[in-house]
Amino acid sequence: MPSAENTSRLLDVLNRELKLLEEYNKGCETLHQELVGRNWNGLESTLNHLRGNAAELEERDREREELIRVLKKDVQLQEEASFRMLLTRLEPEVGAEIGVLKSRIRHAVNILQVRLKGIGRYSENQTGILRDMLGEFMPEKKGKIYNSSGVKSPGENRPLLINHRL
Repeated sequence: MPSAENTSRLLDVLNRELKLLEEYNKGCETLHQELVGRNWNGLESTLNHLRGNAAELEERDREREELIRVLKKDVQLQEEASFRMLLTRLEPEVGAEIGVLKSRIRHAVNILQVRLKGIGRYSENQTGILRDMLGEFMPEKKGKIYNSSGVKSPGENRPLLINHRL
């Protein structure tokens, strides 16, 4: 039988992870608004905040995985056993609560993935539009566009640096 302390810790970690994911989702929504509104200072601040949240999420994820491993050992399951199998070995109420939290976390992750893909598509579209506009307005300067890390996007001959912060 798993210790009540370990199941309680797992519930706590899952609740904290869910709260962090919800906060991260709100931050990504803000990020998108700042990107569309071209609020570069706000965008930078939001990105820094999201980096901190990502580090904390990573720590909660490691903590959750370790607790699940310990609980599987407590109920004499192989490490390869499924999470659902573990839930069947816990007290029914606790297993149900953990299952609900895990489903809510999965849902929050799905929302986050969709939101991040949307931000990525928007950014790619804006870069394409910028490249097309530069080609039309200054065909003699048409060239490669570089991002902030110095990676160039496909283009013609000579590079044109518009802004160091792009």
